[in-house]
Amino acid sequence: MELQKNFEDLKAEIIEKGLCARCGGCVSFCSANRLNAIGMDYGLPDFINKQNCLECGICYMICPMTDELNESLEKKFGDEKSIGNVIDIISARTTSEEIKKYCSDGGVVTSLLHFLLDTNIIDGAVVVKQIKPGVHMPILASSFAEILESAGTSLTTLPTVNELKNYTSYASILPELREISGSFVEKVAVVGTPCQIKTIRKMQAVNILPSSITKFTIGLFCIENFTFNPTNITKFEEVIEGRMADIKKVNIKDEMIITFKDGRTKNIPLEKLEGIARESCLHCALPFSNIYSDISVGGLASPDGYTTVILRTEQGEKLFKQAVDEGYMELNQEWEKEDAIKKVKEFTKRKLERASKLF
Repeated sequence: MELQKNFEDLKAEIIEKGLCARCGGCVSFCSANRLNAIGMDYGLPDFINKQNCLECGICYMICPMTDELNESLEKKFGDEKSIGNVIDIISARTTSEEIKKYCSDGGVVTSLLHFLLDTNIIDGAVVVKQIKPGVHMPILASSFAEILESAGTSLTTLPTVNELKNYTSYASILPELREISGSFVEKVAVVGTPCQIKTIRKMQAVNILPSSITKFTIGLFCIENFTFNPTNITKFEEVIEGRMADIKKVNIKDEMIITFKDGRTKNIPLEKLEGIARESCLHCALPFSNIYSDISVGGLASPDGYTTVILRTEQGEKLFKQAVDEGYMELNQEWEKEDAIKKVKEFTKRKLERASKLF
């Protein structure tokens, strides 16, 4: 009989091979359930108290880079090699002049989260906030002001899923686990990359902490991310021919479009950024268009000032259309969705081909 795989296998097959997405899912489960066997060591999961490990294999199961649970997820969300389930694809923008000052594209994510908070559909949203150039951190935003502070494109991947361990309600998993108390948050929206959203869906598929509080997911289109240490900041600044501290806004469409505080813009082909992209991103074959989310969003295929939105689940369609009806957003009526679908398919294929060349 084949032995159940555990964290030792995860280290050997994923982490030590440079494939770890650093989503924080494995640590999130372990911490939320008071096991505390593993933690994030220099940004990567590792044992911090090995004797606490139950060898349950859940960390291996919920990792977005393993094949565990893929068959059941595919039945619900579609094939990873495709663009997934598509109810509709739309180009939209915020109606808020305040949000337009901060957003990178059409401000759809910020406006939708604003609507979800206003209507008490969620208690808060896990988003990424920039602390200083190249340094970001995940926060639970429970007010429109906090969501607005996190508007715009983040260029780094952080353990957003791991943030959930601090805001979870109790769900019985194993007899050894005890109730997690002290949390007032029960309904959370998560904005994340494909690896982060897939981890949550894996958790939800087997009903484990802390995924039970995740009520809505917004998936970001994702071709690659960056981890900014001093060396990578220098390399990035050489490519963009400017300082990170002088960047006002970043848009990612067919290229990375950087707007500097002095009004200058710089268009950077994405291929030029592969030299400073995270190694795991270059190996990643997860769908560019984030198929596991309720809705997925990105600047690709929409004109300036608009966001491309793929409605994937009935809940995603319902809440998005309610937000439009309530005046939080407006649609681009002159937009050709066939061209958008074609572009999303092209980027999906492009990401898959890049990953296959590196294996």
